[in-house]
Amino acid sequence: MIKTISSILRPSFVLMLISLCCVAHSQAEVISRIAAVVNDEIITTSQLDEQMKAQPRDAAVPREQVLQNMITDILMEQRAAEIGIGVSEEDIDMAVADVERQNGITTAQLEQALVAQGMSMREYREQLRNQILRFKLTGIEVKSKADVTRHEIESYYNEHQDEYRQPARMRLSRISLPLKVEGKETYAQAEEMRQSLEDGRSIEDILDRFPSSLGAEGGDMGYFKPGELSPMFNEALEGLEEGDVTDILQSDGVLHILRVEESSPGRTPPLEEVMDKITEQLRQEKMEQELNKWRKDLRENAYIELRLYSGNRQ
Repeated sequence: MIKTISSILRPSFVLMLISLCCVAHSQAEVISRIAAVVNDEIITTSQLDEQMKAQPRDAAVPREQVLQNMITDILMEQRAAEIGIGVSEEDIDMAVADVERQNGITTAQLEQALVAQGMSMREYREQLRNQILRFKLTGIEVKSKADVTRHEIESYYNEHQDEYRQPARMRLSRISLPLKVEGKETYAQAEEMRQSLEDGRSIEDILDRFPSSLGAEGGDMGYFKPGELSPMFNEALEGLEEGDVTDILQSDGVLHILRVEESSPGRTPPLEEVMDKITEQLRQEKMEQELNKWRKDLRENAYIELRLYSGNRQ
């Protein structure tokens, strides 16, 4: 159970706290009101406005959601303080340096990029501080509950083998030449090329042996799964293995000859080949579930009053 002060924070105490705050800041009452009470802390409308302004222009969220995010941040900060977790300036410096290193930029360039998004370096460092605090806190409170067992991995693998199955595929090469008026002569040249392909000669070597006036061309076609080519090609390739050559095929006045350079039957990789991927996926799913449950517990064991919108306790 998360320890809170909700048991001793009576409504009368909250009202007294709010009253004292209002008296102390009576001159600023017009521009700053209490947006929410979170245990023994308050969020003012001025603080909320600052958070609204600090949002990246391309990722802004509604005002009420920003307030909810601020409440979550405070709850996490309170919990972190309770169990003795903090974020030092050195932690933030290291995070900034890591961002600069990964993006290959200087501090000045980072500041320029932040300005372009409407954010100052101070605001960015505060954002990093919150991220680091969340990472440390969830690592202690949540990560240990997201361990994945061998049984879970095997069960997922057995139920999702189709997702990991690698389909059959062929790597093809081809030679194509236009069918000219002298059809028999062109077919004879095409048959000579076909025989050279069966002998294992390279496409480049075969093309070099014929005059350019023939108009022959070709090369590597890449990888194809069964059924991806035209019906004529699919039928000609059916049953062929690596190194086999098709008959001469004619389509739209052009002769084609295909050779199977590589042929790979479909296979399902063994569990050992995909274990790391499955483990990470299951761990992330568990982390998300445990994190949502942990956040819910934080709120349920805290005193939260939204004054800006409903004035009701959550």
